[in-house]
Amino acid sequence: MPTTNNIAFTAPLNPPGATPTITKSQVWAGLLLKIRSAETFVPAAIQSTTVLSESTDPSTQNPVTVREVVFRADQRKVKETVTAYEDCRVDFVQPDGSLVSNVVSEGAGGELYMTYVFEWRHAGASKGELLELYEKEKKMSQMAVEGTIAVMRELVQSGKL
Repeated sequence: MPTTNNIAFTAPLNPPGATPTITKSQVWAGLLLKIRSAETFVPAAIQSTTVLSESTDPSTQNPVTVREVVFRADQRKVKETVTAYEDCRVDFVQPDGSLVSNVVSEGAGGELYMTYVFEWRHAGASKGELLELYEKEKKMSQMAVEGTIAVMRELVQSGKL
């Protein structure tokens, strides 16, 4: 029986009427900041981020950051390995194999989108528990994407990105 919830949510980075417009380089700078300071982008979920190490993957030359985040709700500490794939994607891998990807993509007309892809692993969860978690995680995925975009827009507006 599968014990993984796979969820993706996409939102436009610059919907009609949104100001200021966010550029791809600003989005990338925001994602790099998010690696070091997750609480800036999802303060309701993450209390703090501590960078434990930084290195370069020898086979791809991609930067790899090992960090510990503290989740606000239960004070749970999770060590994540984060790999940045300039200037398109950041992958966050948790010890249980759960994976979160933050993806910046372009539409046919050059419009920018932010997609989060979640692979939440729940070892030992029953079908009912998995379904309950899925509904919660689906709502959270939308909040995470839209919240990150809102914070990026604020950081651009204040000149920090």
